[in-house]
Amino acid sequence: MSNHQELKNIATRAYQRIFGDLDITGVDEYMADDFLQHNPTIADGREGVKKLVEMLISQGIPKQKIDFKHVMVENDTVVLHSKYEMAGKEWRFIDIYRISDGKLAEHWDAMMPMPEQPANNNGMF
Repeated sequence: MSNHQELKNIATRAYQRIFGDLDITGVDEYMADDFLQHNPTIADGREGVKKLVEMLISQGIPKQKIDFKHVMVENDTVVLHSKYEMAGKEWRFIDIYRISDGKLAEHWDAMMPMPEQPANNNGMF
């Protein structure tokens, strides 16, 4: 089994390449053939992620350096807490990936934009 640093590297490299660089070729390189998607708005498998990246590109989302605020590992699971810019807004993403044989095998997430009027001054990070 990979050590924690290797798992962190796999997850952050994959995320940066696919969602930061908007490079669809990263999907086949970093995701398992039988990739399981738990976000109910995205189709299962690699093709669902490819369609998501194509949609982001079509909406003019810019390539960006992902700002990983926290990266945590437990067993074969990596949690990424990151900042992402979409449609002129700052978003907070929490992505959870199970890694198997060096590839992203399963995904869960939660996301939210920074509200126009935050109820506190603590920021999302």
